[in-house]
Amino acid sequence: MAQIEITLPNDKQAQFERFAEEEFLNEERAVEELLTAGLDAYRDVADREETEVERSPFAAGAEEEYGRRGEL
Repeated sequence: MAQIEITLPNDKQAQFERFAEEEFLNEERAVEELLTAGLDAYRDVADREETEVERSPFAAGAEEEYGRRGEL
């Protein structure tokens, strides 16, 4: 398993430690689950934004002129 070192401001570290103690088995598990949840949420937002861009009136004109993505 990869190891990552981060630096947090003291108030965020204390907040994380309290949260990890109350909600998770240990800090390692808290980091893993929170990071996974954050990455999934980011992916959902990125996918939604891409869909919105593809549906925009500008995308339709670009598709007509240049073809759909991957057909260039």
